[in-house]
Amino acid sequence: MNLYCAYKYNSIKCQSGQAMVEMTIVASFVVIIFLAIFYLGKFHDIQASTIQAARYASWERTVKTRAYSDSELQQQTRARLYTWNTRAFKSTDGATDSAAWENQNDIWKDHASGDRLVDKPQDVTIHTVRKNLPNVATAVIDRTTQMVSRVFAAISGGQKLPEGGMYTSTVSVKLSNVASLPAPLNELNLTLNETSAIITDNWDSNSPSQVAERTRVFTGAGLFNRIMPVIKAASYLLVPLEPDFLDFEPGQICPDIVPADRVTGSNLPAYGGAQCF
Repeated sequence: MNLYCAYKYNSIKCQSGQAMVEMTIVASFVVIIFLAIFYLGKFHDIQASTIQAARYASWERTVKTRAYSDSELQQQTRARLYTWNTRAFKSTDGATDSAAWENQNDIWKDHASGDRLVDKPQDVTIHTVRKNLPNVATAVIDRTTQMVSRVFAAISGGQKLPEGGMYTSTVSVKLSNVASLPAPLNELNLTLNETSAIITDNWDSNSPSQVAERTRVFTGAGLFNRIMPVIKAASYLLVPLEPDFLDFEPGQICPDIVPADRVTGSNLPAYGGAQCF
């Protein structure tokens, strides 16, 4: 359409063909989006598992020692979260070989060709990092507490506090290109990256005995723990003078003992009713 036609006539006839061109362009994008909508759902489902894997890896790193490498954690995460399992519990955490990997969720496969969207175990990688706490003052307190607990643990025989800080895990999943999609969607080379971070609590314990061992490091009475046999032998010599020396246990820690008047009518342990260490 030229400017003269638009100015002189301003008629529909002079604009013929414009709507068809616009419809062709819009329809092309609509068709591409329609073809890709199935794969967007598949990729989103893989991403949901990747978010879960990042949270799982960061949590596992807080409870695993440094001897437990990223490669071991990576293998366990692949088997638990990226292979399909119909049983209620998975007993073979290390089964990430080709046979186990082929038994994958159908949602994670190209419905046209049947190819896996996460092709092989090596396409899932995990990297974990331990960092100091982000706040400067908190980080200084954490390092000081670690140093004190390490020194007094050696003296008292107690258990030093576990290494705290912020544990971060990054999970990367390389997605396979989908050959059945039209160009350029068939060569996107997508990689999903998800990160999760957890700040640990150094004082968390899993039993009364561990509470006692960690508390022993920071109590004056805990320093008597290593010489308790000598103290006990000496206290027996003083029993004729004072019978209470028979129960003299200066290095003993009883985590669950509370005053008797606070537990009347309940099943909580009172004095003499709890286990000591």
